[in-house]
Amino acid sequence: MQAAIRADDILLNGHGVAANDFINGTSSEATITSDGATHTRRRKILTKPLVPKSLEAIKQRVSDGADALIRSLMARDEFCAVKDFASYLPVTIVADLVGLEEEGRENMLEWAAATFDALGPMNDRTTAALQTAIGLIQYTQQLGPDRVKPNGWAARILGHISTGEISESEAAMMIVDYVAPSLDTTILASTHMLWRLATTAGAYDELKADPDLLRSMVFESVRLASPIRGFTRYVVGDYKTEAGTIPAGSRVAVLYASANWDERHYPDVDQFQIDRNPRDHMGWGHGSHICAGMHLARLEMETLAGALIRHVEHIEVGDPEPIMNNVLQGFAALPAKFH
Repeated sequence: MQAAIRADDILLNGHGVAANDFINGTSSEATITSDGATHTRRRKILTKPLVPKSLEAIKQRVSDGADALIRSLMARDEFCAVKDFASYLPVTIVADLVGLEEEGRENMLEWAAATFDALGPMNDRTTAALQTAIGLIQYTQQLGPDRVKPNGWAARILGHISTGEISESEAAMMIVDYVAPSLDTTILASTHMLWRLATTAGAYDELKADPDLLRSMVFESVRLASPIRGFTRYVVGDYKTEAGTIPAGSRVAVLYASANWDERHYPDVDQFQIDRNPRDHMGWGHGSHICAGMHLARLEMETLAGALIRHVEHIEVGDPEPIMNNVLQGFAALPAKFH
């Protein structure tokens, strides 16, 4: 899988990453649907506030937000782990960092879920999601410096238009890149993390006893959750695999979840082992197209888990409700209680 993702001169994103011809045939200047020098140029601008050095400036803010969240949830008889626990940091702090106006913040979750649904095969779910997904693009196309928070990530992107580094349409799609991928994937992985800690015998006690396992535990949670099943790529030249040759002109599905559950690579693959430290997991992709926001997602998840072990003695969860989405997988709802 890693070799295939690194073969980005043969397996291309620039012809679209969806599983339907309509989306793949629509002109897009998104970072994920570009290759080579164009992708490198866009990604360099997109990821500037997302690298570890830049994220140092928001660590305390994220930590304070996580502590306040856990304390408030401890006072409740029950809450939804998706809506009330995992969504809090992405929808509040991250939304504020992007710097969208209130209209944009209110619609972020709906836009994000629809964007992923629209990348699936042309089924009823895709058809129903198209108008909402297009609505996000139309919204970002109308943004100007007067409609975003000064010094926010969106404002910084718009500032690159005047320098000639990117076009207006590229800027709009980069703001889409901040909104769509930064929400559901982190929310789903964080919910799965809480569920695993609550339902795996001894795991939470082990983490409380050794907080140095926080990062390893987050990697293991993302490996098992694999919130994005996969994307497609277009084959521009014959590509040889162990199973045979994929001919040029084909479209292949790159399934991150399948790689993460490969028993040849991970012993006891279905077990949640917080000391496994699977740093090579594919939950955030790999290679040149690796998730631009993975450092932010890891910061959010580690901070949430850190606040948990400081304040919560025991986590109780009910039966999860699965999410229905063409590309995403995880829980739509999970009743929970902190003791």
